[in-house]
Amino acid sequence: MSAATASDLSVQAQTTGLLAKDTAVTIAGDLRGMMSIEQGPVFLRFLGFTTSLASFGCVLFLLVNPTNLAMNPVMYVLYVYIACFALSTTLFEAKKEWIESVGPLAKYQEMLATHCSFMTLMGGRGLFYIFQGTLWLTFADSFGELVQIACAVALVFVGFLHLGAPLGLCHMR
Repeated sequence: MSAATASDLSVQAQTTGLLAKDTAVTIAGDLRGMMSIEQGPVFLRFLGFTTSLASFGCVLFLLVNPTNLAMNPVMYVLYVYIACFALSTTLFEAKKEWIESVGPLAKYQEMLATHCSFMTLMGGRGLFYIFQGTLWLTFADSFGELVQIACAVALVFVGFLHLGAPLGLCHMR
């Protein structure tokens, strides 16, 4: 085989690799627009959205207190997780148009849908709401923490509603 032929084959292989990469990127871009998020009736979406926002509001009070960071940094990390989980959950309960109007949120939602696909299903989100509720229960060591207990109960309640919706326990649209 001559050097010219070997060089031509090398160029062809590189070109084919680039074309394949461009095709994969195009297909991935097309699939992004086809992302499907299972959503329940409006009242259930509203409950999930407001419960997640309430969870974020409650954890925000714990995050802004610098003594929480100084006294127990491990729990502070848990507060950050709960804040991220609460905000992430709201993305799947909000109207699609709201999320699409804010580019970075849409990209974050796509990333979550790709890597945490359970969030696109009502049952998966239901289990995630219940998980978040159990995280809140880690703070409630007495009835003095009524806010944490209320957050936990609300999240678990919404979680069970999400689990029941695909089974027909909540009227779907």
